[in-house]
Amino acid sequence: MAIVAHTRPFVIGVDTHARNHSFAVLTAATGEQIAAKQFPTTSAGLNRAVAWVSRLIGGDLTALWVIEGAATYGARLARVVTDAGYEVAEAARMDARTHHRVGK
Repeated sequence: MAIVAHTRPFVIGVDTHARNHSFAVLTAATGEQIAAKQFPTTSAGLNRAVAWVSRLIGGDLTALWVIEGAATYGARLARVVTDAGYEVAEAARMDARTHHRVGK
């Protein structure tokens, strides 16, 4: 199994919610956060989010998008991202009982 830091220049992490998604753009090799921003889950908001990320990473289609809930709240975003030519992975779900009052 390849290590993401060795195969991807950037990782875009997305925390999905019903009304807004939170985006974090990271340099894969170092884990340094380049930028973070929230966008609404409207079609226009999702398109703006993908355009914003694309500008930050210079349109590099080898970036990996890791989307929480890619089959639920993040499904529309996952479709927009894959249509733009990026690869999407679904973030592993955290055990709520273990992380109660701790956060993500």
